[in-house]
Amino acid sequence: MGRHDDIGQRWLPRSLSDRRLETMGRRRFITTLAGAGLGSMAALLTPDDVRAAGGDEVPLVYGHGPDSEPLTTTVPADWFADLRAAFDAHERSDVLSHPGVVGSAVVPGEFGGRNAALSVDVTDDEATGTVPERVGDVAVEVNRVRSEAETRNEGSDGRPFDGNHIPGSIECGSRDASATLCPAMYDGETPFFTTSNHLYGDDGGRHSGEPFFVKRRDGWRKVGEVRRGYALDDFVRIDPVNDAVPLNSIDGESPSTVMGQFTRGGLAHLKARGSKLKKIAVVSGYTSGAIQAIDGMTCAYGTVCKHGQLKWGSQSSFTDGDSGSVSYHSDLENPEDGLLVAGINNARTWWPVEDYIWGTAAYRITADYGFTFSPPTADVP
Repeated sequence: MGRHDDIGQRWLPRSLSDRRLETMGRRRFITTLAGAGLGSMAALLTPDDVRAAGGDEVPLVYGHGPDSEPLTTTVPADWFADLRAAFDAHERSDVLSHPGVVGSAVVPGEFGGRNAALSVDVTDDEATGTVPERVGDVAVEVNRVRSEAETRNEGSDGRPFDGNHIPGSIECGSRDASATLCPAMYDGETPFFTTSNHLYGDDGGRHSGEPFFVKRRDGWRKVGEVRRGYALDDFVRIDPVNDAVPLNSIDGESPSTVMGQFTRGGLAHLKARGSKLKKIAVVSGYTSGAIQAIDGMTCAYGTVCKHGQLKWGSQSSFTDGDSGSVSYHSDLENPEDGLLVAGINNARTWWPVEDYIWGTAAYRITADYGFTFSPPTADVP
């Protein structure tokens, strides 16, 4: 299911927090944490992170801020172990090889409540009978869906914007369709425009050089040219032209500054504490909703199966022209400082029973391509 850097395999032993961590060299410290089950996340933690956790807690990297600096908090050790078991079960599960199965995801557990589970999408009743009730110790929940292609955006009436410095959530478009602009994405220190790849069709690779527009009060303005489309994760990289500058902010939100993005574990943490994600899109405007599942895989729309999917909110909160908007939440530890992106919104359910918005999570894009919503420090006011 891709590479991840934010979840270990088991909880941190109580004895570790009692050791004189400050006397360890960095290499030994990382080796010790990795041996305790924190995996590659160990390289992102400090002795202060470990000391901050109580005897029944572990440190968790919930996001990345400016310059991709890790953001940490503490979570219950039993919840962490249960979540890791669910991710492991999802990665080793073969349910996607069963006929009629078109998607799967992890539903994180709740602090002090229900355990994590796997959610599996099927297109017919016969497929339901082939899906196991459990993978190891992790329960499996089956959902009946319809497999149909997503309706392409036909255009919309969005908020126009003036100026060369261009924030996310305003109306953008190709020659043929319109969508919602993401806040600036970064390739290291270089910002670029991005929105859903399906604005240019499923095969974004053949659209290199095509113009990209934003809507201003005086009409549409060309601000970029397509560099490359990424159909698998449904986003497109667009190089700025005509002195346009992508901003790491979301128009209409306060605070508006995007400080970075959530990790996979950070999304699970939001789900566990019942926090709601938000979005601002061109057509449906401002909405919020709870996370339903993370780390998803779906073959139910488009021409390729998509990994790293985030399911949240309600289908009624998303419509044509909203694709490319981002789901976000304020920084968990410093909410007044700014926002962290959860993922890009690309589609909604169109069948009974299931009811959510979906799209590729930011952590997945970083794992696959190295792009982030985490700006260099110089770009943060």
